Amino acid sequence: MSPLQNTFVKHHTIKQLLSAMGEEDAEKDFYVFERNKELQRLPVNYPYRSDHFTIVLVTEGNARLKLNLIDYLVEKHNLLIISPNDVRQFLSISSNCNYIGVGFTQDFLMHSGLHKKNIDAFDFFSSQAKPVVKLGENNTEILFQLFSILHRKSSLREEVFFRDEFIYHGFSALIFEIAFLFRKSNTVHLKITRKEDLVMRFMKLLPLHFKNERGLKFYADLMFITPKYLTQTIKQITGKTAGDFIDEMVIMEAKVLLNNFSKSIGQVAEELNFSDQFYFSKFFKKHTGTNPSDYRSSL
Repeated sequence: MSPLQNTFVKHHTIKQLLSAMGEEDAEKDFYVFERNKELQRLPVNYPYRSDHFTIVLVTEGNARLKLNLIDYLVEKHNLLIISPNDVRQFLSISSNCNYIGVGFTQDFLMHSGLHKKNIDAFDFFSSQAKPVVKLGENNTEILFQLFSILHRKSSLREEVFFRDEFIYHGFSALIFEIAFLFRKSNTVHLKITRKEDLVMRFMKLLPLHFKNERGLKFYADLMFITPKYLTQTIKQITGKTAGDFIDEMVIMEAKVLLNNFSKSIGQVAEELNFSDQFYFSKFFKKHTGTNPSDYRSSL
């Protein structure tokens, strides 16, 4: 059984995820992963956050996931970009899905020197960026080659001259290529409307503040708009209201906390900033159909 199987956690480190995927060397702040055979099961199938950035190139098949509560389909010739604070849940991966990607921590980024010298190259991690970038076949092949070179070099077990330097330079080449493709696709193909930008900004703010702030006015004030315009815009773009997303985020976090049996239900209610346990239980049952104690008993 995977070390993460059937375990709800609030936050996964890069080490935990590498171990769950069967990696022997999990003590890394940078890794390249690849899937080119049938995937029997998802190593992690519940919502979680991480301590690292993730970039994935899909070369065959597709995957479905929720990212900050929004559903996405990632298909062949698509690039998926995930920031550490993003709440992600992988729902399904097709049996023929092939992909290659990188994961890296903030420490790796700092040691590479790239972020300090070329911060503009990381626009694709900003709150305004769409997490799925559509690429053509030629651009997919270029990125695949860059990923593959990094994969070969980072997988070497023995000491190799200039191995770390090569990885840092290879990583820089990959980031610059992605930055170029991201800007090109946003300029030509994926122009983000003001309303789409507002939705993405809200979805970035929500995981940071939802425990203490569940009122629309708080988020509207941060974006210098009215609560009415905020919820109307989100409803128009996503089909859900801002309140729906806030409630979903609270329920998702409540389930995570309830799986920690060292916390009482009262402590969970307090951590989520409910006035008392009764109000929390009423809120939880309204949105899940069961009360917190019964939910915990079913785990």
